Amino acid sequence: MAAPGLTGLAVRMLYAYCQASMPKTATSLRLRTRPRDLMLVDLDCFYVAVERVRDPSLCGRPVIVGGLPHERGVVASASYEARAFGVHAGMPLFQAERLCPRGETAFLRGDHEAYQRASRRVMEVLGSFTPQVEPLSLDEAFLDLSGCDRHHRSWLIAAATVHDAVREATGLAVSIGIAGTRAVARVALDLAKPGGVVEVRRGEEAAFLGDLPLQKLPGVGGRTRKALERFNLRTIGDLGAVPEAVLEETFGRTGVTLSRRARGLDADLDAAVVGERRAKTPTISRETSFARDTNDPHVVDGMLSYLAQRACRALRDQGLLARSVGVRLRYADFQTAEMRRRLPTSSQRVEDVLMAVRALWPACWQRRVKVRLVGVTLHGLERKAEKQLDLLEQVDAEKHIDDAVDVIRERHGFGAVVRGRAIGLISHVPASQRGFTLRTPSCSK
Repeated sequence: MAAPGLTGLAVRMLYAYCQASMPKTATSLRLRTRPRDLMLVDLDCFYVAVERVRDPSLCGRPVIVGGLPHERGVVASASYEARAFGVHAGMPLFQAERLCPRGETAFLRGDHEAYQRASRRVMEVLGSFTPQVEPLSLDEAFLDLSGCDRHHRSWLIAAATVHDAVREATGLAVSIGIAGTRAVARVALDLAKPGGVVEVRRGEEAAFLGDLPLQKLPGVGGRTRKALERFNLRTIGDLGAVPEAVLEETFGRTGVTLSRRARGLDADLDAAVVGERRAKTPTISRETSFARDTNDPHVVDGMLSYLAQRACRALRDQGLLARSVGVRLRYADFQTAEMRRRLPTSSQRVEDVLMAVRALWPACWQRRVKVRLVGVTLHGLERKAEKQLDLLEQVDAEKHIDDAVDVIRERHGFGAVVRGRAIGLISHVPASQRGFTLRTPSCSK
């Protein structure tokens, strides 16, 4: 464990020296244009792996995290043993139960706080290898190791060191993809799972990608793949052989992005400095299904209030503002109603979001049918700008309330304060120090 720490210190010193030596306006440009050595690290079956560290008796068994089989909800994570029976994330729990052998399969509700703690520890370990770490989610992060080659005999040896450091610190296993671009590193990672390492050296990208099917390329979903197959394009190599101008004329900017990725090059949105790219998703969403379908407006109103508070907490934690608010209701017959409202100004205040939610949900509920699921989504996220303090500026009392509640919840748990109309849930939904127990507690944040 000594080597990663020394390496991280040396890299930080070199990074600080380089930043001090070059003009501020040129720093970003130079970092973006130089060749890069990127490592994409992914924690295998993350939720399941954390549960197995806590309870080793789960090892070797099919494990499903997301809820109990008799409960409503979907699979949040499945072990490879469960996947062998056809289980996948997003599958209804009752369907997963039918596929897996009874008595052998473990169904767990999950513990998001435990997953967050494990994720933070892993990110700390990765930060000891390079100061340029970009978490993409709880279980995945990019590392830019450019300039660290003097500290490692090869990137494969560096990957082995990362494997050992993460396992020693947390007991968790990782898969690693190494390449000069984000997209190629992503493809390499997919081929490395579970628990392996795949390196694509500079200049070998086209040969590595050539024979792989189109769906392996980031950005090619089911619809895009079908559109490309109409032009008899079946592999990534086929796509890379098409002139970029032709793809741009046919698919617009998406065509340019796919063309460059298929040739092992950085697309515009891939070229950002590691650690400086915006969040992967342009929204923050919190939703849950009810234990039983309900037509009680107080329960619906209270749950939406609670979900809005959860979403706003995530917004403030990330230093973001939301431009608009959306509400989703799913009826018992699985029809869905959604509406969105633009806020007067971008905000992260709970009261601003709650006012929009209270106006939206009655307009969504226009049928005499019980409600199965509700959700709140914050759209148009933007980074909160730093602002110089103004002694004459009017005090924002609502912001102070949000900050005070955050401090209390940080110290005593989210359930320490039940705020606003969420109080109406107390007699309907089980609660703990962490907050109300939702139908997808492993993902309740």
